[in-house]
Amino acid sequence: MFSQTTEYAIRALIEIATRPQGKLILASELGDVLGIPNHYLSKILQQLVRKRLLNSVRGRQGGFSLARPAAEIRLREIVEPFEDMHRYEECILGQAVCSDAGACPLHDFWGEVRERYLSELDRRTLQDLSEYQLKRLTAMNPGLFKRVGSVPGKSSVRGKAVSKKPKRVGSTK
Repeated sequence: MFSQTTEYAIRALIEIATRPQGKLILASELGDVLGIPNHYLSKILQQLVRKRLLNSVRGRQGGFSLARPAAEIRLREIVEPFEDMHRYEECILGQAVCSDAGACPLHDFWGEVRERYLSELDRRTLQDLSEYQLKRLTAMNPGLFKRVGSVPGKSSVRGKAVSKKPKRVGSTK
């Protein structure tokens, strides 16, 4: 549903949000942690700075941090700089005229899906996403935790993943 650029932006912001508030992180470190090419990620992060979602500090002790608390950043704000949001206003089948009076065969379906999608983008916050991710990673068994790859929040919960295997109790005959 999202472009790769948007996915990278969301993943990067979740990773930043899972770290201590105000702590700066270098673009290169983010790229390494998330498996995103550093040059590509740097351009995405600069766009997020221009949209005032991130702060950027230059220099040796520099890096990126959230410009506002994660609870105040809506998913739509992250998506809009990278996606053509006007396409959700258009007919899903590409008809020039698609309205209640001259509807395409998918008009009602698309209207419901579009409304739900845009509503979720407005409702979900970066804090919602980061809390969900940390909760999911913390509850993951160690074997799966090692295999999930480069996902946001993994460095924040490393070593905290809990095994869900029941403890083996010795038999007493």
